[in-house]
Amino acid sequence: MTSENDTVIIESRKGSKEEPCKPVAILACTEADRQRFCRLAKPIPTSIRSIYNAHLQEIIHGDCTFTIAGPVLGAPQAVLVLEKLIALGSRTIIVFGWCGSIQPDVKIGDWLLPDYARSEEGTSVHYPMVAEKFSPDADLLARLQDHCQQKGIAVRLGPIWTTDALLRETVHKVRAYGKDGLLAVEMELSALFHVAAYRKVRLVGLLAVSDELFTLKWKPGFGSTNFRLSCNQACQTILDFCSSLPSEFLASEL
Repeated sequence: MTSENDTVIIESRKGSKEEPCKPVAILACTEADRQRFCRLAKPIPTSIRSIYNAHLQEIIHGDCTFTIAGPVLGAPQAVLVLEKLIALGSRTIIVFGWCGSIQPDVKIGDWLLPDYARSEEGTSVHYPMVAEKFSPDADLLARLQDHCQQKGIAVRLGPIWTTDALLRETVHKVRAYGKDGLLAVEMELSALFHVAAYRKVRLVGLLAVSDELFTLKWKPGFGSTNFRLSCNQACQTILDFCSSLPSEFLASEL
């Protein structure tokens, strides 16, 4: 039972004049990808609004309408936006972000489906919940993996590392975490996995490899044609996946 001292003072809630979000939401970690989703779908111009330096907007793809949110940078902002999505009615969230590879066989442009995130961020610890791992919703993960396989799209399932400190990805850590089998590093997912589980909503993440660290020399690939094509295909795949979800995922309550 939560004691009075543990009761939060500021809650994420729907304001009286705020428009609800759709049950299925896409969280784009970068502004470039938020714009990609809007180009590939049909955005509703009158629905755009801002929250925590991110944009919320409804987009239409096929016969379905989703909420697109972003950009976010790092666990604190990502969780603030996730909390708002939940308060406004989203119950299934697909996250798309970028990551740096720490394995020689994971290259720029590859896709990763994280099934576990090792946390080096400071946000999730404030959400009291007993959990052995920071993991996505198992059913949603299996569905997204199956969707990619059915489309003939190569995607790597495995663990990643989440950090708050982009500029402290040290030689020691890259070596040690690579030896432990972690595939890549990024800045949001362990917190998003944990908070989604705490709030009892479904969440999964798909990552595109934007740079490589496994040689212990940074190799950025953000501007490469291969990476841009990979992001375009990933955004299209996520839109198609959202449109393929069964009716229970489109409900406002789980």
